[in-house]
Amino acid sequence: MFFFIFLVIKFLIMKKNYLLGLLFCITGLNAQTVIYNQPTTTTDGIVANALANNTFVATADDFTLTSQRRITKINIVGFQNQGTLETTVATGAMLYIYADNAGSPAGIPNNNVVAPIAAINIAKGAPGYVLTKTGTSNYTFSIDVTVALSTPVILQANTVYWVVFAAKTNLTAYTAATRFNWFAGQANGSPAKLVDPANAFGAGATTWTSLSALTGTTALDGLAFSIEGNSVLGTTEVFSSVKEITVSPNPTSDYLFIKTKSKVSAVEIFDLTGRKIVSTTETDRVDVKNLEPGNYIIKIQTKEGVTTEKFIKK
Repeated sequence: MFFFIFLVIKFLIMKKNYLLGLLFCITGLNAQTVIYNQPTTTTDGIVANALANNTFVATADDFTLTSQRRITKINIVGFQNQGTLETTVATGAMLYIYADNAGSPAGIPNNNVVAPIAAINIAKGAPGYVLTKTGTSNYTFSIDVTVALSTPVILQANTVYWVVFAAKTNLTAYTAATRFNWFAGQANGSPAKLVDPANAFGAGATTWTSLSALTGTTALDGLAFSIEGNSVLGTTEVFSSVKEITVSPNPTSDYLFIKTKSKVSAVEIFDLTGRKIVSTTETDRVDVKNLEPGNYIIKIQTKEGVTTEKFIKK
């Protein structure tokens, strides 16, 4: 058992030998727009890397917002021991937002069983991609969600979401010196998770597995990242970024009525695990009589963008 834990720690966690730049990683952010922040807490880090052949080890942590917000930017803080990530190794980034499913992300990147709330697969040099070196070997990936996606991402208050990340690289193996590692950060909510779909490290983490279980340390129960966003008007009503949308009644027992100044092109309903259970082109009334009582999310598509809102089926 000890030997197994040693192997897992050897492959999945890499501890730095110096403290350069730890506290500089999150400076420079616009304090007026930071809506969620988990600062770096230790010098530990965990692999979050995609290889040149598109296989990946992705890492995730959960977050909850105190008010409904439109997400504008997500910043991931980590390190690469060689200090060459920005010049010769990084080729882009994979960033996803998933609903929560019993303390883990509801889906896995590149797996269509459960659709993410947002999916960004962005190349180095593309609009919305910034990789900043903040120390000898410390880095911040800043992904501008408003530029990278054509539709706005609006998240609800008091709802658990997961940010999933892997740095895209030209590497052919998860070499300790050259791969990207996501810094440990303040722990909030559920323990941070890792998925290794190809089982590259031989630890059997082909589904979401907590980092503390893999490494034997609670230092990685949280990861270092911050989220920037804008306020969204309304609490009981729904608003897109441009045109007003109202969904009522809420709670409901039979129908949801949609009122908007912009034409609705599609409506979808998801349960809280992210599973799509209704898809319709009806634009003003959605039949929910057959849904089990509980909480759901309605997603409304217009030419102005996508708006989501939680509702209760009685």
